[in-house]
Amino acid sequence: MIMKKMRSAYTLTELLVASAVGSIVMAMAFSSFSVINQKYQKYSDLSNLHRSATQVLNIITRDLRMAGYQDLDTANGLIALAVITENNSNSNRGSDAITITYDADTQKRIKVKYYLACKDLNQCTESEGRYRLYKSKSSKTNGSSWIVDYENQAVADYIDDLQFNYNMANGNSQASVDNAEIKDLRSIDVSIMLRTARKHIKDENYRHELEDNDGFNLDGGYIRETFSTTAFTRNLELGG
Repeated sequence: MIMKKMRSAYTLTELLVASAVGSIVMAMAFSSFSVINQKYQKYSDLSNLHRSATQVLNIITRDLRMAGYQDLDTANGLIALAVITENNSNSNRGSDAITITYDADTQKRIKVKYYLACKDLNQCTESEGRYRLYKSKSSKTNGSSWIVDYENQAVADYIDDLQFNYNMANGNSQASVDNAEIKDLRSIDVSIMLRTARKHIKDENYRHELEDNDGFNLDGGYIRETFSTTAFTRNLELGG
C-alpha cells in the first residue's frame, strides 16, 4: 500500500492577513515615496531658481558696469545718453527697464536694453502671469547709424518683477535719472523676483503682490524669491 505524502499549504485566513499586511506596507512605501519626491522637486526647483538668478544678475551687471565707457580713440563721438530709465507705473520703488550704451572697441558702440514682458500676451493678467526677461541690442560702427542686432531676445523665464534703483554721488537713491544727472550716478541696484516653474504651495488662493504694480496679485501656488545686487558705474564718474 502506497502512502500519500501530505503537503503543507496556506489557509485562506493566512492569505487574507498576508494580503492586508502587504497592502499596508505598499501604501506606506508609496506615501513615503510621494513625500520624498515632492521634497526633491521643491529643492530641485529652488536650486534652479537660485542658479537662474545668479546667471541673470551676472548678465545684467556686466553691461551696467560698462555703462558710459567711451574708448579714447572712438570713431563714434561722445556718448550723450549712457543710461536711459523707464517705468511702467507710478511707483517710486524703481524703474522697470533700462537702456545702456558703451563702446565695445574703437570702432563699435553698443546699446542694450533690458525689460520685462509677458510671455504670451501684451499685458499679463492674473490668469496669465508668466513673465520673461528680454534683451534688445543695437550697434553702430565708425559713426554710422544705429543697426538693430536683435530684439526681444529671451534672457530668462519665470521672472515676475525687475527693478532698478539709482545711487547718486550725494548719497541719495532715486527711482530714475534724467540726462543732467547721469554724470552723478555712482551705482545701480538691480532686483529681480523669480518663481518656480511648478506649483508647490497647496493653497491656490495664495497670492503674491508685486511691489511695483498697484493692486496686482500674481497667480498663487508658486514659490517666489527676490534677488538683488549692485553694479558700480565707474565710467560715468569719469565723464562718459
